[in-house]
Amino acid sequence: MTETDFENTEALQSALAETRAALAEAQGRAAYLALEAAFRAAAHVAGLRPDAVADALALAAESHAVDGEGQPVELATGEATDLAAWLDSQRTDHPGWWPDSSGGGAAGVVATALSGGITLTRDQARDPARYRAAREAASRTGLPLAILG
Repeated sequence: MTETDFENTEALQSALAETRAALAEAQGRAAYLALEAAFRAAAHVAGLRPDAVADALALAAESHAVDGEGQPVELATGEATDLAAWLDSQRTDHPGWWPDSSGGGAAGVVATALSGGITLTRDQARDPARYRAAREAASRTGLPLAILG
C-alpha cells in the first residue's frame, strides 16, 4: 500500500465517521419530532393550555421516546405508553397546564368541543400547516376534525 492509498483510506474513514454522526443526529431529531407530534395530539385532546404545551413536552421528553414504528414508549421500561394518561397523571402536580374552570360545574364550550374531537376555528383552518397537523392528529387518534365558525 502506498502513502497515497493510506491517506485516501484515512480520508474515507474520516468521512464515514462524520456521515455516521450526522445520521445519528438526524435520527435523533426525527425521533424527537415524532414524539412531539404524538404529544401535541394528546395535549390537544387533554385540553392543555397552548402556552403550557412546551413545558409539558419538555417534561414528557425526559421520560418518553418513540420506538422504531413511531409509537410513544416509556424510557424506563421500553413499553408502549399512553401520553394522554401520562398527561392526566400530571394534573395534580401541574394544575396551571389546564385552563381554569368555566364555573358552576359547566363544561364550557371549549371543553365540550375538545372532548368530542379535534377542533379548529375557520381562521386556524386557513393555515395549511396547522390544518395538516390537525388532520394528521385526527387520523392518528381516530377523533373527528371539526372546523368551528
